[in-house]
Amino acid sequence: MTDMVEALGPTGMSSDESEVDEATGLITYRVRRRLWRAKVCRNRLIVIDKDLNRTNGLGGARPGNPPRLRVRDPRATDQHTYSKVGCAKNFYLKVWLENLRGNRVIEKLEDGSQLRI
Repeated sequence: MTDMVEALGPTGMSSDESEVDEATGLITYRVRRRLWRAKVCRNRLIVIDKDLNRTNGLGGARPGNPPRLRVRDPRATDQHTYSKVGCAKNFYLKVWLENLRGNRVIEKLEDGSQLRI
């Protein structure tokens, strides 16, 4: 999984859109997914997000700001971002790859490279 996270880099990660929850008054971050990223990558990143260590070695709260409240909406997409170029072929959604024509992503993928994820 480390190889996948390093290969995706910041460009391959989901972005957040913040809003104030009217019921609680707290800031909520809605996760906007990347249209080009394969579902298997998304699922692995969700596992990493859930593995967040919220306590210190003694069981108390960690110093610093509390973790963000992130809400995942399956319909929320990140329409205005560029795709990450040069990732392994299996990092991209198959339908998204099929719709590309003469794109620089395809040029980088011609070697058929794949990483185990």
